[in-house]
Amino acid sequence: MKILLTTLNAKYIHSSLALRYLEKYCQSDYYDISIQEYTINDQLDKITADIYKSGADIYTFSCYIWNITMTLEIADRLKKVNPDCKIILGGPEVSFDSAEILENHPYIDYIVMGEGEETLKELLDCISKGKGAVEEIKGITYRSIDNSIIVNQSRPLIEDLDIIPSPYNSADIKALEGKLIYYETSRGCPFNCSYCLSSTIRGVRYFSMERIKKDLSLLIEHNVKLVKFVDRTFNCDKDRTMEIFKFLLQSKKNTSFHFEIAAHLLDDEMLDFLETVPEGLFQLEIGVQSTNDLTVEAINRKTNFEKIKENVKRLRRVGNMHLHLDLIAGLPGEDYQTFTKSFNDVYELEPHALQLGFLKLLKGSNIRRQAKQYGYKFTSISPYEILESNTLSYKELLVLKGIEDVVEKYHNSGAFGVTLKYILRTYYKSPFKFFEDLAQYFGENGLDKFSHSRKALYNILYEFYSQIINNNIDVFVEYLKYDLLYHQKIGQYPYWTNKIEIDGFREQCFEFLKRKENNKKYLPQYAGLPAKKIIKQVRFEIFHYNVLDEMIDNNKKKTIILFDYSKKKAYDVSFSFE
Repeated sequence: MKILLTTLNAKYIHSSLALRYLEKYCQSDYYDISIQEYTINDQLDKITADIYKSGADIYTFSCYIWNITMTLEIADRLKKVNPDCKIILGGPEVSFDSAEILENHPYIDYIVMGEGEETLKELLDCISKGKGAVEEIKGITYRSIDNSIIVNQSRPLIEDLDIIPSPYNSADIKALEGKLIYYETSRGCPFNCSYCLSSTIRGVRYFSMERIKKDLSLLIEHNVKLVKFVDRTFNCDKDRTMEIFKFLLQSKKNTSFHFEIAAHLLDDEMLDFLETVPEGLFQLEIGVQSTNDLTVEAINRKTNFEKIKENVKRLRRVGNMHLHLDLIAGLPGEDYQTFTKSFNDVYELEPHALQLGFLKLLKGSNIRRQAKQYGYKFTSISPYEILESNTLSYKELLVLKGIEDVVEKYHNSGAFGVTLKYILRTYYKSPFKFFEDLAQYFGENGLDKFSHSRKALYNILYEFYSQIINNNIDVFVEYLKYDLLYHQKIGQYPYWTNKIEIDGFREQCFEFLKRKENNKKYLPQYAGLPAKKIIKQVRFEIFHYNVLDEMIDNNKKKTIILFDYSKKKAYDVSFSFE
């Protein structure tokens, strides 16, 4: 018998940790089990055909809010062309209303509810070799002989997580080259936030430290580019966290690690350690969600924004790791004004990325049960995203959607850093107001209706500034030009650029690169190379102002900046060869 485990990921770069757990746990001599992954951007016809050609007898789908609609359509098609197949669904999107799903979708045979390893193993054994009775399998919903729907008793959680085999071997890692690798050291969350499915399960369970180090060593040895930990609160146990952090630091090669943490739990010892981590080794994702005390209390979230602020500022000063901070629009009691404050509070911490999300009333979550209390209207189909509440109108949410879009384009891209700082410190007291104005400009000019290249975004920001602010344009252009040149090599200058020509400038650049002391100071990686080769990897540009000085005024001061694209660095070298 042939079993296919499959899912539709949100993006090509993603991979499914759940499928790999299931594959390893359910290995058997009685059947052949394999994995095939797709994305929600793939065509339904092609996915269906590919799954059908696998020749599987049992199709098992991992279901989430982003793929459930497509998954059900694929399952329906497969059942029509292969009536003898068995179709099993599992995952959070089908675990909380399993009977209703079977009632509405007669082509589904079984649903695995909750944690799936033990349940799926027993179900596959039952189907393939007649081992056990289906009515005795905890954690499933199924159809009886008379076609009635039976919901079996829930299955207790796995207490000893080490009984689950490691999700990755060398072959898996090789097959996932170029994709994100997800990993977990624990299951569950110590907190009980009402919007999160982790609130449906109490407590945290841990894999053993021996198991974790063995798994991570394998990933590191294979030079995995990025490992993204899916632990809901990675640093909920300080001693374990420090042991893993230190292990990763000692084992560092070419792998980076992304963690979701609670910043208010960081103490001086952990902060002191994080300050020693090499640049690029760690990435931290911090869920602030709201800085409104009434909202935080309403969602049963245990946090302390003053402590978060203090710790994030300290980490930001060191500058050795990417900081990603999250907000959620539409939480209980949060109106447009209080969300504006939450946005400004978080933006002023200077995160590398500020993720503006929108409340989703997930199946099984407490917030969904409280929908009437807060006047929530939300989409009837996944992802069950808020449309409005008794404190936030649909019109206001649409404005926030526009702001989310321009924040992603201009702040989170990291490609407009010095330009945004100049605009905000000079013309806007509120970061939110700037992005609100920029989003409005996009909407009024139809720019929100299609995607834009990076080059086009620079042009749009120039037009916005010229029309809306229209002050000290020559200074603004210098900042914008710096951002453009810092982030990409260009051939042709944009129409708004003030290019400065100086006789003999190229020859002076060559002279600079010929001097060993200059290369040693600025470009040590090119030691020994002739100037004619080095100049292909760098750029010298003349500016009217010193854009590396954030406090420049309107007094012009010609500055020569050296851009090193291999290290993504820029240096003021104005007087190095005069």
